[in-house]
Amino acid sequence: MDSTDGVADLHMHTVASDGTCSVAERSQQARERGLDAIAITDHDSVSTEIEDRRTVDNGLERIAGVEVRADVQDTKVELLGYFVAPDDERLADVLEEVREYRRGRNRKIIERLHETTSLDRSYEVVRGEADGILGRPHIANVLIEEGIVDSIGAAFDEHLANDGTAFVPMERVPAADVIDAIQGAGGVVSLAHPGRIRAENIDGIVDELVEAGLDAIEVQYPYDAAPTTGYADVSVEDAAALAEEHGLIQTGGSDCHGPDSGKFRIGEVRVSDAQLDELREHADRRRSL
Repeated sequence: MDSTDGVADLHMHTVASDGTCSVAERSQQARERGLDAIAITDHDSVSTEIEDRRTVDNGLERIAGVEVRADVQDTKVELLGYFVAPDDERLADVLEEVREYRRGRNRKIIERLHETTSLDRSYEVVRGEADGILGRPHIANVLIEEGIVDSIGAAFDEHLANDGTAFVPMERVPAADVIDAIQGAGGVVSLAHPGRIRAENIDGIVDELVEAGLDAIEVQYPYDAAPTTGYADVSVEDAAALAEEHGLIQTGGSDCHGPDSGKFRIGEVRVSDAQLDELREHADRRRSL
């Protein structure tokens, strides 16, 4: 299937993490792009604007989702959860643990930027100015505002990426714990963008995740709009082959962050109606157990 065909975009962010729009704004954009369904998958957080696993509003199905940073084989992966119960206590506890790791890392990044650049805003000021969960894209925008860099790309290249002056690694929750929490909340777990993992042993990583209960893999993804240096050599076709090999559901999405983010691409990557049905049915079976 061509990535621009289909009915649903299952990967996007709002101001609850590092996106630039509210859930309501994202929903309106989806209608304008002719989508039938979307999943809101904020980083390490379920938006407080989402109250149910699934809602249908003015013809648009909205799925409660989340994207969680996790660890497998000493490698960072991100796991997408779909149709989660927004108020599940176990999931909330895991997400708070992940956010605490993120807060500690952000403090250290700001400290290093104080040492290596002319930035003088404190962590508290930077945190207070950010909507949602403070992340590196927010810090990149601060560097632009201060005139330290002239673009988000430059902020990452010079300071925030893995080889940047202010890079700080972050502790991660084991992937098996994240999978257990998402599934315990009635959700379906998909490995996000395998071609955006910094590792060579993708087959081994997927094997371990499948052993831990992985349900799906993100196949359709805009790799042509993202850097490739340092990442796994996994294409859409490779991800589809992994899904077939392990009997995983295929998911996909644009990873849209919204206007002024450099990633305003809602609806540019879609999954089919049949793929969306398979995801729904799997979630229904999980909740009936």
